[in-house]
Amino acid sequence: MATKNQIADMLKERFADVAERGKVMGQALKVRADMAVTRRRMRTTYAELGEAIYQCMAAKESVDLQEGQWTSYQERVDGLKAELRSQEAHLHEVMHPEEAQKVVAELKAGEENGEA
Repeated sequence: MATKNQIADMLKERFADVAERGKVMGQALKVRADMAVTRRRMRTTYAELGEAIYQCMAAKESVDLQEGQWTSYQERVDGLKAELRSQEAHLHEVMHPEEAQKVVAELKAGEENGEA
């Protein structure tokens, strides 16, 4: 039969485990919220691009955005995609610290190959 001290020690260990899991889940929740913000910004950028194209179509014009506009939209979308990949890597790092290095290497290889 366990003594009071043994029971207290077991409870302390379990509370420490629960606190650690809570910390990890809190970090993961924050990263997921950041990812949601990034996805929302990406949808907004796509919507702005679609609106510009639709206005040209409604005016019965050919879709002819200036090169600077196309480049601006492309840079914004590419930047947001890179930010999202970074946040996904950070989330995986938080949730699975033992596998983090392997996943980060895979994501970097994907970026170098031009994958989105």
